[in-house]
Amino acid sequence: MGEGDHKVIKFLLLVFNLLFWVSGIGLIIAGALAQTVYQPYILFINSSYVSAPVLLIVIGAIISIIAFFGCCGSSKENYCMLITFAVLLSIIFVVELAGGIAAYVEKGRVQGYLADNLKANLGKYNVTDNSTTGLYDKTQRDGQCCGVDTYRDWYNNNTFFNKTFGLRVPESCCNVALLPTNVTSCARKDADLAACSGSIVSATCPIYTVGCLPAIKGKLENSIAVIGGVAIAVAFIQFIGIAFACILARRVRRGYTYN
Repeated sequence: MGEGDHKVIKFLLLVFNLLFWVSGIGLIIAGALAQTVYQPYILFINSSYVSAPVLLIVIGAIISIIAFFGCCGSSKENYCMLITFAVLLSIIFVVELAGGIAAYVEKGRVQGYLADNLKANLGKYNVTDNSTTGLYDKTQRDGQCCGVDTYRDWYNNNTFFNKTFGLRVPESCCNVALLPTNVTSCARKDADLAACSGSIVSATCPIYTVGCLPAIKGKLENSIAVIGGVAIAVAFIQFIGIAFACILARRVRRGYTYN
């Protein structure tokens, strides 16, 4: 390999280090965006999924730092820094590849644990846990949904709605679009919510009838797919960078220099 090839490898390594730095920033942004998706449903998902965006942010920050070693090592043709860069990048490569594969594997398991956690927390609504109450209300209003699989989940899993004011669903299930034009909310005086224990009739029971599970599941699955895709894409770029770093380090060790 001549001096021209050596310069090409050095230049490509510098370019890939710039890509590493950009990919590190990309991971930080992807992790932050994923965290905003997970946060509203933190009570409904497993702790491993809550920590995934944080791990993505940490890895992104580490990659940005590692890119510094790569730039210094390649520009100064420092063997130790090049090897340090290659080793650290290899470790991150393995972690990212494993994380990306795990994300796609776990994507198919979202519905099962999400449905279980959603139903397990139904009984806490307006009874012992104010955070659960607020979370369900926000989820149902924003998602225009009611219950987990169906609105019937409320009076099957929460005794509060069978004992207080004859209500059968929370007022956050109110479908304002079904109300008369002069009514803006499903206050007890405006809507006979007790009628929701029977069949749905819009004039009597103006509520959302679709459960919230499909909407939440879709958001989480899309987020997991993004995390997995970004991790695998960055890992691919890193693999090429590791190869260039090893080639350049080998030539530096053999004593090849140029002015």
